[in-house]
Amino acid sequence: MTKSQAYIQNLFSDKVIFEKEVLHVNCDEDRKEVMSLMCKELCTNSKIAHQINFLKLKSIDDINFDGVNIALVQLLIAELVSLLNERRYTQAEIDSIKKNKVYLKFMYQLAQTYMRRFGTLLYKEVANTFFELIGVADKPENVSKVVHEAINGNDRYNSLLEQHGGGQILYRADQAWMRVKQARDDKNRKVQVFQVEIVKLVKRVDELKLHISAIAASKALTLNEVKKVTPELLIDMFTDEDDIQLHTKKTMFSYVSSEELNNVLIHSAQSAKNGIKDTKLKDEFSQIADFFKKCKSVNTKQFIDSRFEAFKEELKAKIDRYRMQRLKLQTLRDRPLDSFDPTLKRVKEALVYNLQHMHKK
Repeated sequence: MTKSQAYIQNLFSDKVIFEKEVLHVNCDEDRKEVMSLMCKELCTNSKIAHQINFLKLKSIDDINFDGVNIALVQLLIAELVSLLNERRYTQAEIDSIKKNKVYLKFMYQLAQTYMRRFGTLLYKEVANTFFELIGVADKPENVSKVVHEAINGNDRYNSLLEQHGGGQILYRADQAWMRVKQARDDKNRKVQVFQVEIVKLVKRVDELKLHISAIAASKALTLNEVKKVTPELLIDMFTDEDDIQLHTKKTMFSYVSSEELNNVLIHSAQSAKNGIKDTKLKDEFSQIADFFKKCKSVNTKQFIDSRFEAFKEELKAKIDRYRMQRLKLQTLRDRPLDSFDPTLKRVKEALVYNLQHMHKK
């Protein structure tokens, strides 16, 4: 027996081993996460999507969950093939494994286990597509026929919004449309709050990185480099704020702590002022000279070092905050609409139950 054959034999000897190797599963939380991802895939890209996704249905008569286990097996096979490709199995070996009836039975039983334990996740995902279908309509009167059937039933099925032992929740499509709209608007408002803060954090992080690099660069400046700063460069740095390179240079020179270097910059600005007749330029060079005079009086080594450390501490805090807010934003985006409206939550509960127990009239 070859090493590759031994690996496959061991892989299919135990479900726990298969889950760990193929699905990277180590606990029930991992299993739920994997099942949740597979359910999303089933509803969007699988061959049975047209039978379980409300966005793809022509009628609730078309709802059919019979092919779910087979579709799950196909997803498991795709993950298995990905693993085997990483381990450099040949295409012939992979094809042989995919056709092996023992291995297919093994994966089918695993799919059954996942459906038995976490099948509710699939029906919840299907219910989410019901809300998506409602949200497609730009106004209540344009809500899909499938939505009307789900709410009111049709010749074959009762309403899918009947609560188990508790009557129906919504009776009209316009009620459902308004609930979905309000929930979506609420979600979007919350998303926007995070987005605004994240944009501010990104801007501040960029500013802090600029100041930190500018201080480091200013400490490395030599007298010869400062003497090469022309009046043209000075005026460009102070008048063209949109040019990132010029803005970076200005920031770097603003942190010069050497009295000698500052004197050179002051002298350059004053000489340029005295050598021209244009009143506006004279005033601008005068302001540039005053700027470097202020730098000369403020930028002690202790002050610059203190600013440098403060910027680094703030940068770390802002990056941590950015990551946290990004995570919260993603969590918010992943939240289904029913989590923003108690009526939609009841609708979803009823849908999930009725989808699991669809009975013809």
